Amino acid sequence: MKLAVLRRLAVALLLGAAAPAAADTVTHRVFDAGLLAGVQQPTLFRYRYEMQGQAVNPPFTSHIEMDVREVADDGQKAVYFDMFEGPNRRQFGPTTAQDQNPLVLVFLQRDVTQMANLTGGAGVYFQQQIRKAFNDPVEAEAIEVEIGDRKLPASRLVIRPFQNDPSIERFPKFKDKAYEFVVAPDVPGGIYRLASRTPDPADGHLILEESVTFEEARP
Repeated sequence: MKLAVLRRLAVALLLGAAAPAAADTVTHRVFDAGLLAGVQQPTLFRYRYEMQGQAVNPPFTSHIEMDVREVADDGQKAVYFDMFEGPNRRQFGPTTAQDQNPLVLVFLQRDVTQMANLTGGAGVYFQQQIRKAFNDPVEAEAIEVEIGDRKLPASRLVIRPFQNDPSIERFPKFKDKAYEFVVAPDVPGGIYRLASRTPDPADGHLILEESVTFEEARP
């Protein structure tokens, strides 16, 4: 994934969402929250990746590394990604970030691309619905997350972008798909967990779940 791809996604997902955001929205609590602003020196972030569901047996586990290699005086950062291992390995960068954690955009781009491939090219539709959901009231829950032996305050935010859209009947398997953002100010980079979960609308059984969970950050 090249820098230009991430820039296009940022424009599509963020700049296209022009409506003002209320306090409890993904726009406010994820994209406008300055989650990466506290990173003032080069830092390597390591996240655990997991995929499970009906078509994934056994479940697939791997890692994603987000490498902030340069931090300028104005806070602008050069970020590189190293995802998965073996034949699935993907490396790309640099992408430019400042206050927003670019892992969110990488996760969402991968998700939209997968849905587009499964449906024969409906990526624009999925992207638009996710973008609109960023400014809708979000399901928010105060929780705690564990990092080593520490328990840290966090917020679990959930959106279901397709649930009430009539057009999703073209793609019924995705009707109840949910996206989860667990943000924690005391976790380096501000993101503890990102996940997408697709249950079967007929019986609720899990079709597919993908998640990225923070493990560590080191200089």
